[in-house]
Order: sequence, then structure tokens, then C-alpha cells
Amino acid sequence: MRLPPSLLVLASALALALSSAATAHAQDELGLNYRYVSTDTDSTVDASLPEQPPMNECILIPQVQKLENGAPNSDAFAPENTSTRANARIYANDECMGTPKLVLKPGSPQEPDSVTFRSVKFVLPPSSA
Repeated sequence: MRLPPSLLVLASALALALSSAATAHAQDELGLNYRYVSTDTDSTVDASLPEQPPMNECILIPQVQKLENGAPNSDAFAPENTSTRANARIYANDECMGTPKLVLKPGSPQEPDSVTFRSVKFVLPPSSA
């Protein structure tokens, strides 16, 4: 049984549209890898944000959230922006207030252990239009 040409064209267009939508969604992936010192074992642990973080919202790093700012080992460190489009603004405070300590471009390499932070905000870079 052969499909009518118009139905075949419609099915092909639908398949193409769905694959393009999936690709566009994948391009908006946000992520951050970092390290912190475990308060239980006093050892360095590699970590990532646990899920797709929101855009334009301050995210306090979960592992340092319960620690008092300024206490020993109360900061995350060595951030790496694994995002595909968004800049990661890195802050020393819990509220993403003031000037970012550092702005990591999408796909930037991991920063050294000396780069410490407590919060991050993902923002799209300004368009060059």
C-alpha cells in the first residue's frame, strides 16, 4: 500500500519540525560543574547543579547553602560553565548582588581552585545586533 504524495510530504515535514524543536531545546541547556569541601569527610568533591537551572535567577550552591558565609570551606570553587548559550555570572555572596566576581562564557574551561564562589546566575550574553 502506497501513501499519497501529500501525506508523505506532511509526515516528512512533521518529522523535520520535531527534530528541529528537539535540537533547539538541547541548545538551551544550562549547567555548572564545581568543587566543594565535604563537611563530613573534609575531602574535595566534584559536583554539578542537580537539574536544569533557571535563567536569570540567583542560585545558591546547594552544598554551601547551610554553611555560614566566611566560615572555613564555606565556598564552592573551580567553576566550569557547561552551558551552550548562557553566561554564568559567579558571585561571592548568597544573593547574586553587586558586581559578579567572574563571568564565565558558555563552554569555558574549568577555573582553578583559587576561584571561590557561593552563587551563580545564568544570563544570555548581549546580542551584537
